[in-house]
Amino acid sequence: MTLPPRPLLAALTALALAAGARADDAGLELVPRLVLHGRFTDRENAPLQDVLYARALRTLQVKDYLRPVDSQQWGSAYAAAGVDGRLGDAVRFGLLLDTGELRAQSFPATAPVCLTPSSPTGLDVVGSGRCVVVVNRRRTGVLDPVVPLPETRLSPGVVTANGRPVGDEASRTGFLREAWVSASFGRAGFATVRAGRRRFTVADGFVFDDWATGVEADLDLGAIGPSFDVGLAAIQPGRDLPWLDPFSPLLVLRADWLPSLFEHAGVFAAVFRDRGGNVAELFRGANVESSALRLQALAEGSAAFAAEQQRLAGIVAGQATGDATLFWAGTSGDLVAGRGGRLGWTAAIAAGSLSLQLPAGGGGDIPSTVKASVLGQLVSLRYKRDVGHDVGVGGFFVFLSGDVPPAEKARLGEGDRYGGFLGVSPYVTATNIFFQGGVSESFAARQATAPGVNGRGVVAPGVNVTWDPSVHFGVDARAAWLLAPQAGPYGGQDYGPEVDLELTWSPLEWLTFAAEGDVLVPGDFFGGGSPVTKVVLGVDVVPRW
Repeated sequence: MTLPPRPLLAALTALALAAGARADDAGLELVPRLVLHGRFTDRENAPLQDVLYARALRTLQVKDYLRPVDSQQWGSAYAAAGVDGRLGDAVRFGLLLDTGELRAQSFPATAPVCLTPSSPTGLDVVGSGRCVVVVNRRRTGVLDPVVPLPETRLSPGVVTANGRPVGDEASRTGFLREAWVSASFGRAGFATVRAGRRRFTVADGFVFDDWATGVEADLDLGAIGPSFDVGLAAIQPGRDLPWLDPFSPLLVLRADWLPSLFEHAGVFAAVFRDRGGNVAELFRGANVESSALRLQALAEGSAAFAAEQQRLAGIVAGQATGDATLFWAGTSGDLVAGRGGRLGWTAAIAAGSLSLQLPAGGGGDIPSTVKASVLGQLVSLRYKRDVGHDVGVGGFFVFLSGDVPPAEKARLGEGDRYGGFLGVSPYVTATNIFFQGGVSESFAARQATAPGVNGRGVVAPGVNVTWDPSVHFGVDARAAWLLAPQAGPYGGQDYGPEVDLELTWSPLEWLTFAAEGDVLVPGDFFGGGSPVTKVVLGVDVVPRW
């Protein structure tokens, strides 16, 4: 296992010792944490977003791209163990290791494919006889370039953690999620400094909600007078150990009014300097979409078809690089709204600039450079009201602005401003299929995503009902209609309606069984198709200490 570097360990130790010397009570308290999750998931007719190479046909398969045809079933598990500690009244610390989602997966095998005029499709596999250079009737070598393409054949199954082989996850994260220490200072301990690795949230998860490494300062002014809380954080986002990636800092400032213990209303601002190409990768899928849709309209065997196959091969095999500077400013809150009611909101704008080098693909083309400005919007409203001692009803509304991807806008001469709301690593749980909600929320391997499908954005008005007849049993039902602010590749803007149902039963304090059933009826954005369904069965073991 990879351990934190000595400077980080030294900083954490020094902070703990310095604050510990101020503690009135020198006692040490430790609370262990242990979590075990098991899940079985059946997902049917999800939109297909992979473009794979078929050896027998010598083509990249695009017929069903974005159509609801992808079905999978899998079992998975998650285990976490750690400890929360306190040293005196001033020092707190935490350590947590977890496996991520463990499951058996088979990934597409990789085919070495050459771009060759000898094939009617423009592509063929090395060794087929069509990938050689012939000079004076003599074969002298293999055509250049050769691109590695994922193919329809599958490699042998492997055990994965968070979607990548366990060995890769171990080398990149050490399975270390939390390693932090905090120290409180001043009258009533109103000032707190935290340093290390822990979970951070920005804009209620619409901008960032994931593990990160950094330092945070918090001033609880309510402890000495006015009911305000002010925080400042500087972090390196990402689950990977921070020294393995280019330094891409995220700075966050927030100020909240605290009218009561469980209410807040405030403002926030954040700035992110991406040097690792994370934002650029958001738009590689959009380039795949543009090429795949052009291929669907071309006659197989034509010169234009072969040229587009080569272009798409380069895009699929290539890597997006670049840098970005993004800024967010907004407001969020959660307040009591009448008897038995609560109102929550998040609203923000995203601005900044992008410089992207996106694979243009095919025939030795160099990556295309795209520069664009960003101006996106976010609005999220949430309301819930208790209508009885065990029933709650409410509604929600989510708007994430979208746009045509920057490279496509540049190709069409539509300007250099991208109007989608971009996040660093968003985690939104409004619905269970289109978003990341449900009884497997804790399994989500967060990653940077463009809003909606390939950056088209999303508008989602919805309603929800909860029923908790006892402390042992609960029901959560919700329904939403999902729309795209920007028309999709098939001309439509209707993602479709989604209905979700979740059941939980806790026969023991430490044991919970869960079941989930979800349905999304694809609209004209996907060109229609069979309903997308998801069924999840789960068990959670969480000992109480």
